[in-house]
Amino acid sequence: MIREEILFSFATYLVNQLVLDSQKKKFTDEELIDAILIAGQPECFEEIYDRYAGKIFQKCLSFTKEESEAKDVAHDVIVKIYLNLSKFNRKSKFSTWVYAITYNYCVDHQAKRKRQLTLREEINREKEDSRFDGPADEEVLSLNIETLNLLMEQLTPAEKSILLMKYQDGFSIKDIAELTGSGESAVKMKLKRTKAKLMKLYEEGR
Repeated sequence: MIREEILFSFATYLVNQLVLDSQKKKFTDEELIDAILIAGQPECFEEIYDRYAGKIFQKCLSFTKEESEAKDVAHDVIVKIYLNLSKFNRKSKFSTWVYAITYNYCVDHQAKRKRQLTLREEINREKEDSRFDGPADEEVLSLNIETLNLLMEQLTPAEKSILLMKYQDGFSIKDIAELTGSGESAVKMKLKRTKAKLMKLYEEGR
């Protein structure tokens, strides 16, 4: 009798687990978070992992350029996301929140390995004439992919990231400002300076 009860309980558990596995793929990101934080179902994070692990790895790889290092950084980012799920305030999309954590972590990681601009240089850059329009978007987008990739390698990680956010990921100035913790005017100036630098590198290399 005891053996039958144990087998029945185990079978029930398997059925419930199969139901959960099939249902959680239909859950929104927010519903999965509720299942983890409120319903006490940490296994639902597996679905969040499946949805975002690849994107996180690719973004990390764009910074590190080395697959093994990118895997380590992506692992750290995923752990950070899991540990900070309760801090997701739902004011923006979960995907934007994940991107922000990934971006900021990668920037911090690279800052430990590469020399950064001094505070004085950064302040001087912010004082540049805000009326300078810089190269038009069409000039940048007119470059062929091979040339653009070569030029991008000559930019700093921060410069490259802001261009990728604008032209590859399609983020607005407001989105970029939110993700980087900068003002919208500062983002516009950084974009102008970076586009100008890119086109200068292109002209010098012709």
